[in-house]
Amino acid sequence: MKQIIYTLRVFPDEDTVDLEDLLRRIGENLKSGKIVASQVADFFFGMKVLLMNVEAPEVDGVSDRIEEEIKNTKGVSDMEILRVSRKVEVWREGG
Repeated sequence: MKQIIYTLRVFPDEDTVDLEDLLRRIGENLKSGKIVASQVADFFFGMKVLLMNVEAPEVDGVSDRIEEEIKNTKGVSDMEILRVSRKVEVWREGG
């Protein structure tokens, strides 16, 4: 089955939220995919956000489920999908 990589921006519900702890809670709540990369990034007016790549199977409705699971995580105000792409499998010569 093909895999999709979603690049997401997640907004905390307060400036005082521990983003590493929030990332852990999102990972625990995320059943439709898995976090494969993440970083804390500056946003406007000193606000910090989480940027993350989530890998999920290419099936109908998975992006809606990912969005719902993340938005239902305690400490998340909102999220947006920045990019969607197919996971690229790297071929190596000789196996």
